[in-house]
Amino acid sequence: MLFALAGLPSLPRVLAEAKSYAERFNYEKIEALSGTIAADALTKPAAGEGVAWQESAVALLVEESGGYPYFLQQFGQDTWNASTGPAITYTDARVGAAKGKASLDSGFFRARWDRATRSEQNYMRAMADDGDTGSSSGEIAARMRRSPASLGPSRANLISKGLIYAPEHGVVAFTVPGMAAFILRQP
Repeated sequence: MLFALAGLPSLPRVLAEAKSYAERFNYEKIEALSGTIAADALTKPAAGEGVAWQESAVALLVEESGGYPYFLQQFGQDTWNASTGPAITYTDARVGAAKGKASLDSGFFRARWDRATRSEQNYMRAMADDGDTGSSSGEIAARMRRSPASLGPSRANLISKGLIYAPEHGVVAFTVPGMAAFILRQP
């Protein structure tokens, strides 16, 4: 029997808590796609429809998406919709990237942000200063002028909601790339 699952970085922990022997599963971490693979994700489906991409347009979307598959999909769709063809241009890609970012902000990121309580949002704001690479729990507490123990419930709730995870002891990170930048754009 074969099972294939996809999920956030916290999936192995969640499965281990839900089912005995889940630690025996083979977990493959898939993050950002490399430049060539990310470019192929945009150009190959379009080529199947007889549409070509300008190299500069592909490069822009690969850079703007950071190679994150869902962002590539969103930016690619918005660029496709902005294009009048027969080739997808750099200008089309600029429009698509802007529309894609707006769409991610109003949907993908907003949905996550709105699931957090005010105190959880404050915790994530303190994390956002470090970007998407991860934050020391002690540093977050210092920024918030609180004791680390007092922030335990907020941290636990954010992990339970799948908004952050603990990649190593004493460190937390956002489960999706770009979340820190989204938070820093919030008033």
